[in-house]
Amino acid sequence: MAFGVGPGGRARPFGRAEPLRVPTTTGSSSAEAKPRPTDRPILLLSVQRGTLSIELDAPFAVGPLVVDELAISLPSVRFPVDLTGGVTRFRHRRGVLGRLGVSTRTEDLAAFAAPRARGVLGEGTPEVGIVATEMGLRVGMRLGRAALAFDVVIAPNERDVRLVPERARGVGLGAPPHVLALRVMAEVCRPFGRLAGSAVILPDAVASLVRHVMPAAGARAPSVHGARWEAPAVEEMRLSLRADATASPPALVAATIRAIEQAELTADADAIAASGDLEEARRRYLLALERAPRHPEISSRIAWIDVAEGERAEAALSTLVDAIPAIDAGLLGGALLAAIGDEGGAIAAFSRAAHAEAFGPLAALVWLEVARISSELATRLDALDQAVVRSPMLEDARWARIEARLDVGDAQGARTDAEHLEAAARGPEARHRIWSRAADAFLSRGYVAEARVLFERALRYAPDSPEAALGLALSLRAAGEGRRALDLLARAASLAARAGRTLPSVEIELARALVEHASDRPAAIARVRAIPPGLVQTAEARALEGRWRAELGDLAGASLALARLREAAEAVSPDDPDRAAAVAAMLVEAADIEENARGDLRAAQRHLSVAIRLRPRDRQIGAAFRRLSTELGRVAPPPQAAPPPVPVEEIAPSDRAPSFTPPAPSVEAARPMDEAPTNEEEDENDELLVERLTDKLRANPHDHEVALRLADALARLGRDLELFALLSARIEEGGEEVRRELWPRKRAVLERLAETARAEGRPSEAELYEMMAASEED
Repeated sequence: MAFGVGPGGRARPFGRAEPLRVPTTTGSSSAEAKPRPTDRPILLLSVQRGTLSIELDAPFAVGPLVVDELAISLPSVRFPVDLTGGVTRFRHRRGVLGRLGVSTRTEDLAAFAAPRARGVLGEGTPEVGIVATEMGLRVGMRLGRAALAFDVVIAPNERDVRLVPERARGVGLGAPPHVLALRVMAEVCRPFGRLAGSAVILPDAVASLVRHVMPAAGARAPSVHGARWEAPAVEEMRLSLRADATASPPALVAATIRAIEQAELTADADAIAASGDLEEARRRYLLALERAPRHPEISSRIAWIDVAEGERAEAALSTLVDAIPAIDAGLLGGALLAAIGDEGGAIAAFSRAAHAEAFGPLAALVWLEVARISSELATRLDALDQAVVRSPMLEDARWARIEARLDVGDAQGARTDAEHLEAAARGPEARHRIWSRAADAFLSRGYVAEARVLFERALRYAPDSPEAALGLALSLRAAGEGRRALDLLARAASLAARAGRTLPSVEIELARALVEHASDRPAAIARVRAIPPGLVQTAEARALEGRWRAELGDLAGASLALARLREAAEAVSPDDPDRAAAVAAMLVEAADIEENARGDLRAAQRHLSVAIRLRPRDRQIGAAFRRLSTELGRVAPPPQAAPPPVPVEEIAPSDRAPSFTPPAPSVEAARPMDEAPTNEEEDENDELLVERLTDKLRANPHDHEVALRLADALARLGRDLELFALLSARIEEGGEEVRRELWPRKRAVLERLAETARAEGRPSEAELYEMMAASEED
């Protein structure tokens, strides 16, 4: 696909001139093995039919290509002629190219393309596979969980060669697959090829080749006028191209002609898409679709752009089904059906695509996608079996099947897969990694005895591994051998310290063992305190420290540790459900310690507010938060001490007010009964009203009118926490009609609570109230 110097370094200039060799036959026997390519071109003189020619004596490698035929006639040389000196005497004569033949083994082409495709699928160098087809090449590449496959149609045009990608597809890609295919081809063909619209063109490839070969042999490049490429030929795992001065225009197959027509239609859109402007490219594709309605490939490229942009599944599906049924659209159809929740349709589309896919690693990744979206265990296991069959060396498929087999109790089958992974691994480090991971999978699913054996096998390859020692210790503890586990945990900590490392998991498990088997809480606290902030295990370490300090009676230290737990929990994302649930449980325990051991309701409420952020749909956490809010609202602020009275003797006579005795009030001076009460009287009346309405609501919780009057009274008194708890309970217990009625009140309460919290220097609490208001509104 590209022309350049091979891995051996720079091409050598012309060296030893070969003596004259006149072939006695016009061709070689088909039974003869092809000679191996040389690292420099070797030329010879040939006399045929009264014409002197310079020919290539042995194949010559040019990058991944092999020039295995080259014949240059010298029409200016007339017989008789002195041939003494061989090629050296005629190497400065300008000849005319008669024949040029190049070929490539697909294996060599894949090895050449792999490093040049680095960065397309990810940071590393992808695994590349190439096979020859009637139209050209079929290319596949994989890196991790990303894979790309496409066909390359080779369309010779006089002396140029056009390479047109089509049927691009893939999984785990960050861009439309056709765009990535164009980028790969452009990178592999640099600097001799250039991207032009929908194709990569090798301009005047005939001249480029002979200009590279002949000067390297110390001879003059010939004229290539009249030379024309023939159609590509495929034999076994080799692709060949021939150029001849007497060749007719190539007879292209129907599929190649269709690819050329399609490239003409989408040239502008493909060029814009390759530059990165997907929105403009989509608009150009739509214009092309107007010219060629219901074109399957153009419709697919529009849909791939919508998939890459995200949240356009419906639009992409609408575009696609106008040209082809989604279930027949391969990976694209499966991805779109899965995005709209059609599990059965997605599985059918993915399965068809995987069965039809020629690139094994891509097919295996598609089967992994089937296993991921399938809700039926039998379908999932069958998909994983298919993935392993299509790509036995794909580690992700093996690991997924190990976990699935353990889930159904097939420990022997899971171990067999782990042994396959070990056999494919190279080096003790890789084998240690495999057995450690397999042992963790066994242990996490309760296979204690098997996990113990596998951890011991991992230690065989890395006897000083603290991680393997930790895993073995956990296996022993699960088997009831706590004392041995404690010794192994201490050894794991010692190994980590010897290597200058601190493993939080080792420190936490050793601290647990010290508490469970040695009742040494102070030493355990020292272990977990050594875990620095900012790690995944930081929250667990602070929670354990707070629990053990509370058990020792150090409530002040426990409160400080739990406050640090809350700070660590602030960095946890609700998008990680497993970790969010675990940290929320720690915060609930911290709130219980603060409430029941220390009596600090405000601190307990802060812990629960962070827990609600992590688990906003957890009813128990929400109920506990509302209960604490209600109790905090009922606690009256401590009365301010009245200033001591000043003795009359200490007041100067000039400062004393004149004595005055108020007259007795008369009946006429009394306030009329219908006169408005003062603010103090209103508050006093509302306090009594709240107590009276609360009793009524407890007697009949379904009395909605009483609840509304109680909410009005709480709002007038400014008891927002109690009002928030009341409204939340009514909304949770009522239907959609109650929610629509009470939501404006609840939103106003949340806004007031957020404003108050922010004014009192509690920004995290204010953000919680604002988040609750926004989530309710959504």
